[in-house]
Amino acid sequence: MGTFSILRGDMTIPWFLKIPIKIVFARLPIRYDAWRRLNLFRAGGMDDPQTAYEVYWMHCHAAGFDKRKGYTVLELGPGDSMLTAIFAKSAGAAGSILVDQSALASARPGLFTAASAMLRRMDKPAPDFGGAESTGAILERLNCRYMTGGLESLKALPDRSVDFVFSNAVIEHVRKNDFAETARELHRVMADDGVASHWIDYRDHLGLALNNLRFSEAVWESDFMVKSGFYTNRMPAHEIHAQFVQAGFSVEVRDSMPWPHGLPTPRAAMSEPFASMNDDALMVMTNWLLLRKRAMS
Repeated sequence: MGTFSILRGDMTIPWFLKIPIKIVFARLPIRYDAWRRLNLFRAGGMDDPQTAYEVYWMHCHAAGFDKRKGYTVLELGPGDSMLTAIFAKSAGAAGSILVDQSALASARPGLFTAASAMLRRMDKPAPDFGGAESTGAILERLNCRYMTGGLESLKALPDRSVDFVFSNAVIEHVRKNDFAETARELHRVMADDGVASHWIDYRDHLGLALNNLRFSEAVWESDFMVKSGFYTNRMPAHEIHAQFVQAGFSVEVRDSMPWPHGLPTPRAAMSEPFASMNDDALMVMTNWLLLRKRAMS
């Protein structure tokens, strides 16, 4: 579901040099947690309790679930941690399901201990782990399932089994060929009165511009490029909206931020079909969507 962000914040490295660096690093036989400790590969930074708390509550409040109890949460692409499990439980959820494309989350029980201590300092409900010491035991006490089969994990969930769905900078990483099916599965598993909140980042993971649009479709969508740690599906905002509508959702744009100084990558450098798109189609830098199931006619 997600992708790695490697050296993303180091803007001293030109985007075109990051490509070979990422390609080589992504294929070295080194465990992801080792890369994470070196701060080379990151999958969202959700292993910081404060960040994970703020992300959860941002989406929870937007979807209106801060006033509800006993709901089931589905997080798409939890990345570096499973901390949504404790923050969802603290907020009144009955349980949570975390779905990712592989096992990227830290397995350190200390993360949950730190998150629980933070909740107590904030005078928020801190779920009781009941003496559980391993991450697996903690997740069981929090009624959380961590699933790492990507789209196949979504397919394994029952119809209408989740109430609140959210993702943060993940939708843009769903492989283009899998997007329509992923949208349909999200619609299938969501309750009829459920709400989904997705914050989407359309910038590339090379120079925070649109350098990903320089490549042909055949090259960019090849397995080689998809598995190299910087893949985004390059679907413009209007196309993502249309895919969600086709899957059966109504789409509310809660927030949208355009590129502040116009398109950041020269039009002449873009490959087709992007070179021929009008500026409006590519001017969305980030946006925030709320999805609900459309009423059956």
